[in-house]
Amino acid sequence: MSRLRVRSEASGSRSTAQLLLRVLRLGWKYRWWFLLSLLLSALAAASAGYVVIAVDQIVRAFSSVQGVMDGNSASPAETLARSQALLQRIALTLLALAPVVAVTAWAAYLTAEKLANMCIRDLRIDFVGHLVELDLGFHTRIVKGDLLTRMMADLGGVRVMVQRIYSRILQRPFEFFAYVAYAVYLDWRSGILFLGCIIPVGIVLIRLITKLKRRARSAREALAENLVVFEQLTSGIRVIKSMGSSERERTRFSGSNQQVYNRQMRMARTKAQSEAITNGSIFLMLAVVLYLGALMFGKGTIEPAVLLAVLVALSRATTVLREIQQAVASLIEQIPSAERIFAIFDQRSRLPEDPALPACPVPRNCIALTGVRFRYDPAAQDVLCGIDLIIPVGQTVALVGASGGGKSTLLDLVPRLHEVTGGTVTWDGVDVRGYQPHSIVGNCAIVQQDSFLFDDSILENIRYGRPEATQAEIEVAARRANIHDDILRLEGGEGYQTPVGDRGSRLSGGQRQRVAIARALLRDAPVLLLDEPTSALDAGSEAHVQAALAELMKGRTTVIIAHRLATVRHADCIHVLGGKDDGDMQGRIMESGTHAELIERGGAYAALARNQTLA
Repeated sequence: MSRLRVRSEASGSRSTAQLLLRVLRLGWKYRWWFLLSLLLSALAAASAGYVVIAVDQIVRAFSSVQGVMDGNSASPAETLARSQALLQRIALTLLALAPVVAVTAWAAYLTAEKLANMCIRDLRIDFVGHLVELDLGFHTRIVKGDLLTRMMADLGGVRVMVQRIYSRILQRPFEFFAYVAYAVYLDWRSGILFLGCIIPVGIVLIRLITKLKRRARSAREALAENLVVFEQLTSGIRVIKSMGSSERERTRFSGSNQQVYNRQMRMARTKAQSEAITNGSIFLMLAVVLYLGALMFGKGTIEPAVLLAVLVALSRATTVLREIQQAVASLIEQIPSAERIFAIFDQRSRLPEDPALPACPVPRNCIALTGVRFRYDPAAQDVLCGIDLIIPVGQTVALVGASGGGKSTLLDLVPRLHEVTGGTVTWDGVDVRGYQPHSIVGNCAIVQQDSFLFDDSILENIRYGRPEATQAEIEVAARRANIHDDILRLEGGEGYQTPVGDRGSRLSGGQRQRVAIARALLRDAPVLLLDEPTSALDAGSEAHVQAALAELMKGRTTVIIAHRLATVRHADCIHVLGGKDDGDMQGRIMESGTHAELIERGGAYAALARNQTLA
């Protein structure tokens, strides 16, 4: 996780403008919706701004009426009639504009929300699509809790950004400048003065926004760490309960949670400063305009109606300005989320698909590893050191040895789930790098020690090996895997429609393995890779799984890893890899041969066999 976080922070070092431009590009394909949203916003702002003109006319009408009441009008009846007609005209205009303002405001908001939601819908699809395209090495390096945080919390943060941009930041300026334009139209001096007051306030807010961005990133990192701790807690709940360490884990989570609280409060204090400056400056700007307006009124250079209308316009403008400020603060707060999401998008698979490459054919002669070296990280030591290995087609090759020898890694290199650091992996003499990666995997079926089952029915989990398979084909595979009768006897009587639960939790270990074997049988791939498929099973379950494996291995090229040597004693060739306690031989092939040859040789394999009473 630390390596990935370094890349994430490197992504965050880019300018905010570049990042925001990248967020904006999410909506480029829906630019017509965006233009419609801006048009509706402009129309709504222009319609709503008529209120300012109405205020000016209403005050003038009332001033005329007041003149009649004070006896200052030469023709009272005519003045009253004119004022009444003006007020009625204003009322009718406002009545006509009411549905226009309502519909345009509704449509502007809805189109902006539609645009934002379409962008996030596409981003989620692209995010998951990019994740599944990344090589296996990436997924072994990143902590799952951190990845879950990016998928849920950080994608949610980007959603907030897109919403704020399209429904606030790009819309509200139209309304703001509409009110300012009305103020300038009524009295240009007041409008210019108001705009002049905004500049110093904006400079202060920009400094606060920079601090907010920094503290938001810190808070987001703390939240990610907190969710990682939570994910580990829920995943390891069985160990926690069996070790009686509930209080210890509660304390660990409490410390992580306190860090989230502390950093969020630092961010909240910065936002509070921004709110204080914005609200205080609004009153300050209105006070300045009103004071100078009063001076002009005293000199007779501005009419009362104009001054009141200007104040109304600027009051509305300041309200809109406050909404913009809050939207910008919310946007800046979510920038670390965008950095973390785009850090994943910036990851490139070490095994990119190249459509120009041919598909990998079914091997006819052998799969060979020549001088293979592998390390997971450039700064780490080699896991495999100079491996030379021949896997003849149609034979069974076994890999045994102590832990830490790189057996599972070597198995992953056969279908090119990882890229070798040195040497070559060839299929019938052709380097696998000359084939499309997915086509190599397409020739392989893999059964692991703890085979993963999706939270779906047994039927769909078996069908995952070949999505187009029929019910009859699935049942044939289940019978060959010795699991058909167990499926029909499962509680609930749903048979193949029985849900397996999260990761197959409703099935026993032996049943899970046999479902995985049925899946591999249905896949019917020519190369079979088995990674300790029986090591976690009891004797009864192992017998059933061994029978299923024997059926699965018929006529296939098989590479099997096993700690229990009874599983591999009939293999055509057994290779012993050095483990952590084998010194310079770690990650190397120590000896090779059949079971009988290795026992007779009396080396490392014979020692393993004696420990398991097989020699």
